[in-house]
Amino acid sequence: MADKKLLVDSSIVIDYLRKGCTKKTVFYRLTRKYKMYVSFLIYAELFAGKSVWKKKEARNELEKILSGMTILFFDNISIAIEAGRIRVEHGLDLVDSVIASVAKKEKMVLATLNSKHFKKVKGLKLVDLKKI
Repeated sequence: MADKKLLVDSSIVIDYLRKGCTKKTVFYRLTRKYKMYVSFLIYAELFAGKSVWKKKEARNELEKILSGMTILFFDNISIAIEAGRIRVEHGLDLVDSVIASVAKKEKMVLATLNSKHFKKVKGLKLVDLKKI
């Protein structure tokens, strides 16, 4: 595994779970190249899915996936301020704005299947999923 830090958006994990945790997924390919990180907010977002609470095996699989990632916790007010600016300037929802802010402030590359949401944010680096 490379030492490159990668912030993972919920879309990457959800895709992996929906496709049956196969080697053909983006998530699987990313794990071979990057050290994976997830923000506390994405962690919570992933546990907000109904299937996680209706199916014990879904919750267990999610917990297994997340156990291999480093969880980022923040008490840095500048991340909140930057997230507010991103939301106003680019019209992203608040969760996406926070994720973009975290990636920028921590100088991390962001992996998402929703690149159209994020590509307009200046200074934010996205993984080119076609090259992984």
